[in-house]
Amino acid sequence: MLLKAVSVLPVTNITDAIDFYKCKLGFKGLNFGDYAILKCMEAEIHLSMADPAKQFTPGGCYIFVDNIEDLYADFSAKNLIFPRGQLVNKPRGFKEFIILDNNGNVLRFGQKK
Repeated sequence: MLLKAVSVLPVTNITDAIDFYKCKLGFKGLNFGDYAILKCMEAEIHLSMADPAKQFTPGGCYIFVDNIEDLYADFSAKNLIFPRGQLVNKPRGFKEFIILDNNGNVLRFGQKK
């Protein structure tokens, strides 16, 4: 039976990526050298070193939140909002915004209206 799904995002430097998630987004976690597990409240993201011999392609994930306006204000103050990722109402009933991590991975934050 399925219990949980977790995004595994590719990174080019695991230490720099962990620092970004900890310092900018408030995540905490463990570094396993070429893999990291990071958590912030109920959100969990895994980071994996990209194979340097292959072309790097960023990934993405959707993070469900509450009080999206406060989170948006916090990330805006840190200059993290993707230029075309402003807080918007989506037709499917969510309010969302987008940031990019320091590896170009898309982090989409959303709250059901």
